[in-house]
Amino acid sequence: MLIETIVTDLDDTLLNPDAILSPYTLEVFARARDRGVRIIPASGRAAYSMRRFVKQLDTGMPYIACNGAQLVNADHTVGETIAFTPQEARAVIRYLQDHGFYVQCYRDDDFYYARECENSLSYQRSSGMNGHAVDDLEMFVTFPTPKVLSVHEPEEVARWLPEIRKAFPDVSFSVSKPYFLEAEPHDVSKGAALQRLAETLHLAPASTLAFGDSLNDLSMLAYAEHSVAMGNARDEVKRAARYVCATNAEDGVARFVAQHVLGKC
Repeated sequence: MLIETIVTDLDDTLLNPDAILSPYTLEVFARARDRGVRIIPASGRAAYSMRRFVKQLDTGMPYIACNGAQLVNADHTVGETIAFTPQEARAVIRYLQDHGFYVQCYRDDDFYYARECENSLSYQRSSGMNGHAVDDLEMFVTFPTPKVLSVHEPEEVARWLPEIRKAFPDVSFSVSKPYFLEAEPHDVSKGAALQRLAETLHLAPASTLAFGDSLNDLSMLAYAEHSVAMGNARDEVKRAARYVCATNAEDGVARFVAQHVLGKC
């Protein structure tokens, strides 16, 4: 397998269940990088929330944040953002809140929500970002935002996803975790962002290896000729991928790279 570029999701993919990069993963990726393999993380996380992991990987490459709404330069400055207008964001926020979702949006390194709750506290802990309660989120949003994230029980996310796509046909909706319903501007996806990077970095699908676990990874897996679903991935993702590797608890990405890219088990 001749691989020049590895593109990988973070949560539930490259990160283990404790949401960290294991020593083995860091070792394997350092060896891949030393061989000249380009490593591009691609996450639903905002750029600030990705930064500590990308620094650990020491990729020296641009990366993809907010499900493709942000392209981030190798020096961790945001190079390109595709954002909702305030009017677009407010309409999505209103719909989601009216249907019982916890909702938040983003500006720079911070995120905003109506009232403090377990969802907002949990997100602050997992993302490392600064969260702000603003009382009336819909009225507060007077600025462009790259993403609107909402949280509900997994069965409610699955139930409302088709309905909200009908209500907003010009908005990109995806699911990263079963309880996260994420909204981005029209035609934003990890795959579309990868296509934009491919033009500037001269990436080739035939020599690209991509890893993912959830619905927001499907467009990225479709780009790469060598697509890999995690052992813990959703069934739809496993069916869409060319290969299935071990779970993130078993360092599945690193073990696949060691065996098929570096030639070691």
